[in-house]
This record gives sequence, structure tokens and C-alpha cells, in this order.
Amino acid sequence: MDILHSTWFWLFVIVALVMSTIGSLARLSKAPPPVDLPGVKSQPYADDDDEDDADSPAGHTPASLRKPK
Repeated sequence: MDILHSTWFWLFVIVALVMSTIGSLARLSKAPPPVDLPGVKSQPYADDDDEDDADSPAGHTPASLRKPK
């Protein structure tokens, strides 16, 4: 009888650890929104389809930022 009780106990402990690990990973997988910092302007990614930047001369896009054809 002692072996049966200890087996169920350890099975419960293992299942509880697995479930808490899965729950923690599921909660961490939901990415929080980015933090808004005062005075910081977000930079666009290279593959964004936005208008040409005013900083670039005559609409010239550097070769490193051009999309392959």
C-alpha cells in the first residue's frame, strides 16, 4: 500500500510540474506590445512599403535596403 501511495504522489508531482511549465511557456509566448519611450521615434524595417524617406537624396534607396527582383 505504501508503494501505491508514493507512486501516485510522484505521478501527481510530475504532472503538476509539467502543467505549470506548459502554462508558464504559454503565458510567456504572448508578446507584450512594445514600450512607448518618450522622445524615441520608431524606425521602419527595410522591407516596409512606406513612402520614400525625406532623408534619402532624390528618393535613392541604398543597395542594402533594396528588395531583390
